[in-house]
Parts: sequence; C-alpha cells; structure tokens
Amino acid sequence: MAIFLAGLTSLLYGVFDFAGGMATRRAPVFAVAFWSNFMGLVLSVLIAVTYHLIFGAAFSIADLAWGALSGAAAVVGVLAYFEGLAKGQMAVVSPVSAITVSLIPFLFGFLTGERYGLLPWMGVLLAAPAMWLTVATRSRGDRPGKAVYGLGAGLGFSLVLIAMAQVSPEAGMWPLIPFKCVGLASAGVLVRVRGIPLGLLRKELLLAFGAGGTVLANLTYLLAVQIGPLGLVAVASSLYPAVVAVMAFLVYREKAPPQRIAGLLLSFLALSLIALN
Repeated sequence: MAIFLAGLTSLLYGVFDFAGGMATRRAPVFAVAFWSNFMGLVLSVLIAVTYHLIFGAAFSIADLAWGALSGAAAVVGVLAYFEGLAKGQMAVVSPVSAITVSLIPFLFGFLTGERYGLLPWMGVLLAAPAMWLTVATRSRGDRPGKAVYGLGAGLGFSLVLIAMAQVSPEAGMWPLIPFKCVGLASAGVLVRVRGIPLGLLRKELLLAFGAGGTVLANLTYLLAVQIGPLGLVAVASSLYPAVVAVMAFLVYREKAPPQRIAGLLLSFLALSLIALN
C-alpha cells in the first residue's frame, strides 16, 4: 500500500506540476506560485479538518515545525530550479534535480537503518537513469557547471521529503497548513519585492489554482511514508517527470524522442521493482 500511495504521489505531482507549467507559459512565474500556494493553503485546511473529523489527530509543535521546515525547503528548491531555468540551463538543471531528489532521501533512509531487498535495490538503481532519460534534453549553451542549480533544487526538494517523514502519524494532516503558509508567505514577498502584478486572466488563474492541487500529492506522500520505508517511498514518489512527459504528449502532442520513451519504460520498471519490497 505504501508504494501504491507513493506511485499515486508521483502521478499527482506530475499532473498538477504540468498545470503549473501551463500557467507559467502565459503568466509571471511568481504570480502563478502565489495563487497556487493560496489554493494549496485552502485545500490543506480542508484536508486537515476533514481528516481530523474522520480519524482524529493530536499534533505537537514539533510536527508543525517539520511542516514549516518542509515549506521553507520547498521554497529554496523552487528558487534554485527557476534560477537555473532562467539561465537557460534546463537540459542540466532538470535531470540533476530529479536524480538528486530521488537519491538523497533514499541514502538518508539507508543510513538511518532502513534495509531493502534485492529487487527494490535494482529498482532504485534504475530510477536514476530513468529520470535522466525522461527529462534530459540537448541544447546549445547548456554547461555541466550549471548543474549546481539542479543540485540546489534537488537538495531542497529532498529536504521536503525527509522533513515530512519526521511528522508523527498522530499529527494527521495539520502539518500541511504551515507547509503551505510558508510557501504562500514566500511567494507574497517575492511578488511584492519584484513588483509583479497578481492579476491573471481567468484561464491563467484556473491553471494556477490547479497547480495548487499538489497538496494532494503531499497528502498521499504523508500517508505513504507513515506506513512504508522513507527511502523507497521517496524514490517512488519522485518519478513524476515521467508523468509530466506523458502529459506533454497528451496535451501538446510533443513528440517523444527514443531516449524519453526508454526513460518512461525504465520508470515503470523501477516502480514495479520497488513495489516488490
């Protein structure tokens, strides 16, 4: 069940991140980030209250602090990612960040005592090349030295997964609220400092709100990591680049080069092997 929820996390991340990507094609990035975090905060409150009424919850200050730390780490990851893309380094930033976010939490889990079977190990080893093949592109001007942005983004997103794994099962979904509060506050500061207008056209605003649905991925990840090993859950949750690639084909009819198809197939195989833990 844990790996199923982790796979669902990848699916949700991919779909809602794609919605955010569609919005940023038409509107300023940080305006989209503000409205997506706004919607994410609204949804997180609804999720936390509903979960509390159905299952009950007893959170501590530490649980809320872990949620806030996750939100701060997410902001760092997003800023590093966008800074890398702004410098025209997508072909380097995207695969490096994707691989980092899958391997760092896995190594953290292993070093803190988690142990896995042979097949899951094979799945993890396949996950890294799978994500590289899925998101890597070739473009003039892309230099390996700029991989620092991808590494920074990957470390930020890795800390999100590790910090959320520290939330106690008894806390319910309340830590999602400080997680989104930090994101919304950070986006608000950025749009204020940069003088970015928050007014969006209706379609852009709807897409930005749709991107706020990533909080559902946070929900499924929290549930998964409470019942399964962090290392494997994190790897299975980070295969969302494959979902984004499929969405790009379905919506924009983007042609998939052979290496991307190979990456998609390897992603599916990696998830299958991890599920056999």
